[in-house]
Amino acid sequence: MEKKMKAYHMSQTLQVGDKLKAGYKRNEIRCREVISTLEQSEQCLETTIASMKLQGDEWREYVKWCVEGIFEFVRETEFSFLPSRLNCSYYFDNIEYYKVLYEAGWAQKSEEERTQIRLFEVDLEEEKPTKYDMLLFDEAFDVMLNTKNIKGVVECARKYFSGECSNNPVWEIMSDKPAIATKDITEILLDCLGRVKQ
Repeated sequence: MEKKMKAYHMSQTLQVGDKLKAGYKRNEIRCREVISTLEQSEQCLETTIASMKLQGDEWREYVKWCVEGIFEFVRETEFSFLPSRLNCSYYFDNIEYYKVLYEAGWAQKSEEERTQIRLFEVDLEEEKPTKYDMLLFDEAFDVMLNTKNIKGVVECARKYFSGECSNNPVWEIMSDKPAIATKDITEILLDCLGRVKQ
């Protein structure tokens, strides 16, 4: 019998009792376009990016999936024994990490937007979870967003999948195993944040 562990997961759509559906499958095609270009060469991807006239939110959205594509390319070619980010869900086993994530991504948004995000306790059927430093992925995003340096993103991906970490790592659990939401603990998160400093 698979061992279960308690973990935490943030979602806009999940409800107590729901089984989590792992992965980015609906967006995987975006990553595959990046991967197929990288299979030709890094220069091909540089040329593709240079030809784009994306700005603002459009560019940020492209960067998100471009970085995911580069990470998946590195995983497939150098760390194929590890699970794919594209076919996993993400969890933390420390609620303190969600405070970091929430403050970075949600605390400054409108009250209406903030009420859409919920934090859940989940039962995850995972015996030996793999953990990676989320801040290395964030670093890769910033590198691509600000400099379009593909080699810099590749280096971040290698560190990430090698299990290296930043000075103050935020360890995310990546798993494709079954999981079920057992409890909505959003109130605990908000209390920890001082009701999001309202």
